[in-house]
Amino acid sequence: MPYEKPTSFRVDYYYRRIGIDSRTRTQLGGSISQHLQGATTESAVMDFLRKKHPGYEISLMGLEWS
Repeated sequence: MPYEKPTSFRVDYYYRRIGIDSRTRTQLGGSISQHLQGATTESAVMDFLRKKHPGYEISLMGLEWS
């Protein structure tokens, strides 16, 4: 069976402002081509999340490709 490249992702993560104790957990999903410019790596997801939450610390809890 041939390998099928994923077309979407779902990420579960925490984000918090650096220096603040409280944090927020959320999930986000989307198109790999639209949000990650076709990349299918954890580092591409982290770059996307850092741009979405500038100045925040990101803690990845889960990542799924489909």
